Amino acid sequence: MRVPSPAGMPEPLRQALLAVAHQLCERGAQAWLVGGAVRDLALGREPKDIDLATDALPADIERIFPEAKGVGRAFGTMLVVHGKVPVQVTTFRSERGYSDARRPDQVQFGATAAEDAARRDFTCNALFLDPLRGELFDPTGGLADLERGVLRCVGDPVERFREDGLRLLRLARFAADLDLAPDPATLAGARASVDSIVGVSGERVLAELSTIFVRAQPARALRLLHELGVIERALPGLAASEMDRRCAVVARAGEPLGVLEGLCVLFLAEILTPNRAGEGEELERRLGLLRPSRELRHGTLEVGELLRAIESWSVHAPRRSELFRAARKPGWNAAARLARAARAELGQPLAALDAALARLSGFGPRDFSPEPLLAGPDLAAAGIPRGPRWGELLLAAETAQLDGELGTREDALRWLRERAADAR
Repeated sequence: MRVPSPAGMPEPLRQALLAVAHQLCERGAQAWLVGGAVRDLALGREPKDIDLATDALPADIERIFPEAKGVGRAFGTMLVVHGKVPVQVTTFRSERGYSDARRPDQVQFGATAAEDAARRDFTCNALFLDPLRGELFDPTGGLADLERGVLRCVGDPVERFREDGLRLLRLARFAADLDLAPDPATLAGARASVDSIVGVSGERVLAELSTIFVRAQPARALRLLHELGVIERALPGLAASEMDRRCAVVARAGEPLGVLEGLCVLFLAEILTPNRAGEGEELERRLGLLRPSRELRHGTLEVGELLRAIESWSVHAPRRSELFRAARKPGWNAAARLARAARAELGQPLAALDAALARLSGFGPRDFSPEPLLAGPDLAAAGIPRGPRWGELLLAAETAQLDGELGTREDALRWLRERAADAR
């Protein structure tokens, strides 16, 4: 554990922090580095962003920084860019009422730093550092909790989690990523408030899960969410009876997991039952609850298809064309990684997958997607009428090329003449 100091920040961030803090203080305002950056400095980690808390009101911040933009003006947050570094500057505030389990019903500016700390989620995120004088303000005992390896809510845990159900996911993320043990009261408060996750939007759930997937110990985070009953409520349709094994697959897959891989483990039936067909509309519906990007949605479905293909290779070895077409798909690496982890967890043999990967190791991207030996003008010149037959022939030609049966353009043209003659 270290005494937090701006000296531990990357230089561009440190310079931006000091410059913005200095301008605030010159105008008689307070400026405290707050939250995750101070926590990371205490843990010896490099902060990735800057959040400043101040007693200056949003209008005052605009006067001090004319180019500031209101990214959350109703909650007192303004964005100041120094050089190319964004700095969020937020007015001290107190909050009351969370009828939508997300946003406070009332926001009161003019609060003190201590009152501002009281509204935060965990003590490790309620640390305030004066960047100009190096003074630490720790009204909730966050530094001591970090030293003890404890994750503890600020104030009443039940109240904190019911204010915003997303904090249930954040609990698991911080516990895993920071290697902290939630204290008994915090765990009890989470269990008592587990239904608050139901009111959280799918986009926010996906954003938090995505962070969990790419941080340290994602399996630990998911296990905690399962033990608390959170993950099954956040993702309706996910069977609680399957979660232990899904978490084990995550652990076997290694770190960092990746967002696509994480979604596949949670949503795909093929992870635990490799020869099972995809769930079609039900899978689409469940994925849709999180509103993933088109790329993520398509990638998850593609990995499911690839997992089924890999399973079929245990029965018959794939032709080279089948193997190459699988390997050139964007989801191939994720599918191969998850197939290995899942088969190991299920105690199934890996010989077929290993053989396929060994065959692929001798080839590169150009082998997977070579320049076509035939094109449309060749079919027209061979006297084949334009129509569905064109697509069939071009696909068949590519298959023969990938399988090594056609090596040159001359071979391909001869192959085409034979098929054109057969069609007459």
